[in-house]
Amino acid sequence: MGFLQSSGNRSRRHVPSISRLFLLLSLLLVPTYSGVATKAVDERNVFKVGVILDLDSHLGNQMRMAIEIACQDVNGISSSGIHYIKPHYINSHAKSLRAISAAEKLIKRKNVQVIIGLETWEGATLVAEIANQSQIPVISLARDHVAPTLMAQTLWPSLFRMSTDESDQIKCIVDVVGSYNRQRVTIIHEAGAYDTMYSKLLNSLSEELGKIGSTIEDQLILQPFSSPAGAEVSLEENLMKLKGKASPIFIVLGLSSPRSTHFLEEAKKMGLFYGDSIWIFAEKPFTNLLTSVDHSAISSPVEDAIGIITYRPKNQAYRGFRSKFLNMFRRKYGEKFNFEPAIDAVRAYDCIMTVKNAIDAGPSNDIMPEILLNRISHTRLMGLSGPIQFENGQLAYRPKLQLVSVNGKEYRELKPWSPNFGFSRSFVAKQGSRRNAYAIADISKTQEERTSVENKPMVIGVPGKTSFDKFVKEERDDTTGKAKYIGFCIDVFEKAVSHFPDGLDYEFSRHDGTYEELVNKVRNKTYDAAVGDITILASRSQFVEFTQPFMASELSMIVPAKLDTDRAFIFMEPFTPMMWIASGGILIYTMLVVWFLEHPTNPEFRGPWTNQLSTALWFTFSSLFFAQRDKVYRNFTRIVLVIWFFVALILTQSYTAGLTSMLTLQELKPTVTTMEWLRISKAKVGCDPDAFVCKHLTDTLNFSKDVIVPISNTTSYEDEFRSGNISALLLEYPYERAFFTEYCYGYVAIRENYRFGGFGFAFPKDSPHAANFSEAILELSESGEMKRLEDKWFRPECTMRNFTSDTPRLGLDSFWALFVFTIAAYTVCFLFACLCTRRNRQYHEQGSTGDEMSATEMSIL
Repeated sequence: MGFLQSSGNRSRRHVPSISRLFLLLSLLLVPTYSGVATKAVDERNVFKVGVILDLDSHLGNQMRMAIEIACQDVNGISSSGIHYIKPHYINSHAKSLRAISAAEKLIKRKNVQVIIGLETWEGATLVAEIANQSQIPVISLARDHVAPTLMAQTLWPSLFRMSTDESDQIKCIVDVVGSYNRQRVTIIHEAGAYDTMYSKLLNSLSEELGKIGSTIEDQLILQPFSSPAGAEVSLEENLMKLKGKASPIFIVLGLSSPRSTHFLEEAKKMGLFYGDSIWIFAEKPFTNLLTSVDHSAISSPVEDAIGIITYRPKNQAYRGFRSKFLNMFRRKYGEKFNFEPAIDAVRAYDCIMTVKNAIDAGPSNDIMPEILLNRISHTRLMGLSGPIQFENGQLAYRPKLQLVSVNGKEYRELKPWSPNFGFSRSFVAKQGSRRNAYAIADISKTQEERTSVENKPMVIGVPGKTSFDKFVKEERDDTTGKAKYIGFCIDVFEKAVSHFPDGLDYEFSRHDGTYEELVNKVRNKTYDAAVGDITILASRSQFVEFTQPFMASELSMIVPAKLDTDRAFIFMEPFTPMMWIASGGILIYTMLVVWFLEHPTNPEFRGPWTNQLSTALWFTFSSLFFAQRDKVYRNFTRIVLVIWFFVALILTQSYTAGLTSMLTLQELKPTVTTMEWLRISKAKVGCDPDAFVCKHLTDTLNFSKDVIVPISNTTSYEDEFRSGNISALLLEYPYERAFFTEYCYGYVAIRENYRFGGFGFAFPKDSPHAANFSEAILELSESGEMKRLEDKWFRPECTMRNFTSDTPRLGLDSFWALFVFTIAAYTVCFLFACLCTRRNRQYHEQGSTGDEMSATEMSIL
């Protein structure tokens, strides 16, 4: 016991020592770990990016914050890649000429490999001239006001514009003007706000206004802001010209950040934002307005104005960026900013992501400028602002636009605008009686009061019972107990809705009845739309508007299949009959040519005719399988045999490969091969009575009604086949895929190109939603999302396994060139041999001797 107690005391005395030792090791390991982490970052290759911005403006600072957030995102230790992006900022002070010295400094002193920023087109082209010499890519945020031309790409091949064509914004402004049904507009812009490109922008606006019967009544050109006192006097004089206009529409195309505060104050004093006036701000002046003045000062006067901004996809990546941006804005300026980041700031973020994508595209640590230039030009990237792909040096993507108004310190989103389809719904009523009825904030409210229909969610009719529940299926929500719908068609519909900027408020309604009745309910507007496995037919298209088909459709015949066990003549199947005949012909021709060449000199080819022909045939045929030991005497024979061995090698290898594949694969043999056989033999066929196929069989394909067996329950298909009640099942192609998902073995599908319109969504005639959904369906198809949805609901391996077609066989079309060459070569050798034989006889008759060629030498040829 004493020994144990003393041991325990010693152990307790060692505990503090061990604790202190553990603490000391921990303190040593922490900096070591930190050093390793820092070293991991330092060991990454630093990639220098030059940034030229007007950092005196709020917008320039927004872009800088976006670039800093992007660098933080791409430079994280967990981020993939071996490069560390380091930005170098230079303030251009809104002077285009300063950009030249800034670019030279960045290239020569900082050794940057890419330059981004450059908000003005003039500054971007000046920097591009310098960058062309060293092939350094320049990504500009300048807004181009005319469509991109090949001339710009030719002059500045290193210049890329992270911007889109401004002509879409002009068309959107004109659509807004047209919605108010007014013929005269006044243009307001600040001199220098849009540099030399403003005249082209104005000409484009005038041309588009002329198409709707409107004209530019007046232009108000504001002088550039110099000093507050002088600016107020000049501004007041200019704004007096706007008073007294009847039902005016003011379009602000250009307004710089310094001018915004005084402009709002003076316009508010003069009452220009009230009454019947309508104010429409283009995106850049609207952004300058929001980012340069006190929000409390603009919320009141601008509340009824319309601003046009580029639509931002509200995905998770953008929401994360917006949260970081707003937090950084509050820390830097100490004020709350609830507006969306400017599109220029979002595209500044995308500039860094484009650079990151380019430098990580290849394994090279030392990226040459021309390689980087090529990678950027071939960029395929989904950015925060949308798809990033350059065409002629400019973004190829045409984004949607969003109409907004200021509601206190936040945006109020009004209507989206698409370059292809305009507004998704009617924008505003043509006339109104209330004061300021045309103001956008009141218009939305007026529409809500005038009609409750638009406030109600769309009623979408869905089939209550479908042939296969993989298209539409009703389930009960475990928590609410309400009906919910799933299936391939529902997924396509919801994915299409997600492409709408303003979303879509809808609810599904179960329809118990036929598809014709469902379409009729859309026709009489009981339903606002119909979603499901609805086939587009000419008879239905007369009454409703269908979208672009999201799944192709054709008539498919499904029949039982069994393994083909009767394969006694499978050795004949690798070649087509014509191929066998051609191969035999080549063999006989080779035999005759060899016999003709060797008969005069080779004793093996002499004797009775039967012996000569059998020897020649044996000699030629046996060369397919083993090398010949028989001696040949003539060089022409050797040439013929070399060609024959080459042909024999190709034929035997091709035959072996084809026969091997046929023996390896177990072929399913259908019990019925054609629909014509079904019709003539009057065999029983099954079809879905709720679909149009049964009627199509009798009215179009002339099947007798007596042979048609309607089968409503899909689970009965296999029982009907096993009992012999039906010999074939006729379905549309989409149902064929669903069938093979459930019955993957024992059946094959045969198609004979009886095509239909495909599956689509039905809308009432003249519904704007049909065009919007068609656009969304095309986007789903082009992005590959539609293919992923199909693979999710239908197993592709079953469809491929059970689709029957003729067994591929090698035909003469694959070898005709080889045969023509062989025959031509044999013929040339044969003719030369005849010529030599004739000369040999002449020399022999003349008894020529001496230096002339002997008869023996001639015979060898």
